[in-house]
Amino acid sequence: MKPYKIAIDENIFVKDEICTAGSKMLYNFRPPYTATVVDKLTAAGMTVACRSGIGEFGNGASPQNCAASLVSSGAVDAALGLDTDGAARKSAAEHNIVYLKPTYGTVSRYGIAANVSSMDCVGVYAKTAEDALAVLSAIAGHDEKDGMSYQGIPNKRDAEDSVPYKTADYVTKYADYFDQVHTIISAAEFCHNISRFDGLKYGYRTENFKNVNDVITNTRSECFTVETKQKALMGAYVLMEGQFERYYLKALRLRRLIKDEFDRHMENLDYIVLPVTSALSDLVGCPSLTVNNRQILVKNFDENFYLCRDDLWSSAGG
Repeated sequence: MKPYKIAIDENIFVKDEICTAGSKMLYNFRPPYTATVVDKLTAAGMTVACRSGIGEFGNGASPQNCAASLVSSGAVDAALGLDTDGAARKSAAEHNIVYLKPTYGTVSRYGIAANVSSMDCVGVYAKTAEDALAVLSAIAGHDEKDGMSYQGIPNKRDAEDSVPYKTADYVTKYADYFDQVHTIISAAEFCHNISRFDGLKYGYRTENFKNVNDVITNTRSECFTVETKQKALMGAYVLMEGQFERYYLKALRLRRLIKDEFDRHMENLDYIVLPVTSALSDLVGCPSLTVNNRQILVKNFDENFYLCRDDLWSSAGG
């Protein structure tokens, strides 16, 4: 396998190396273990060349030293990063490279700072789909340390699979709900995941306190960005008594309906082309390739489909 130079996002652990996840809260955090994806990269002969910047816990706009920028400039051959709110897809489109989000559960999340657990998925930034798939083949596979890790790996396809495909409109009655469902579920899970950051166990701790409540409140106030606070507050609201069934449970039910409808469509379709901003792939957990300012979705574990349709992706430059 080609000895790729890889950048990894700031929320991917390497034992004893500071990993901030883009947050002041973890300014001095040194993980006691290494992420499975990093172990698999090195086992495949690839090199972790540097870290790439992210918004706090992977939320919001990407900084200047983001993964897409490093790949686009040629500083690295590829990069690993999570995409739960579309930031990775948008960044890849802006920098004219590809971003491959695999089937949920294909790549281990062990050693990744959690954001939205039911959507967190390590994807690959690269200049071509071929390079992205080569890196994915190195990091994919079951990991017993991740409870949501699947036994499945990307399906193999032969060259003769490059045959004409039918086209059809993707008609869905739930399109208007994609963003709403995504926002509610991601806020709720994010709120739960960052509840561990309280200034008591590890990471940053305020010096301005008189009691335990002061420690928690002031630590979070001093550390978290406005965007993180807003997302956490929304999550707390949709999970609170009186709102749980109205918002969170309803969003979960809609997500199931969206997934069932998607599966029915994919029985007769090979791929779906959507704007990079669409949250559908996050909600249903299917593979997604961002290329040429569009997002191409395929069936679960069918990532190698992209190699058979070079007319869909070619290179990021078009």
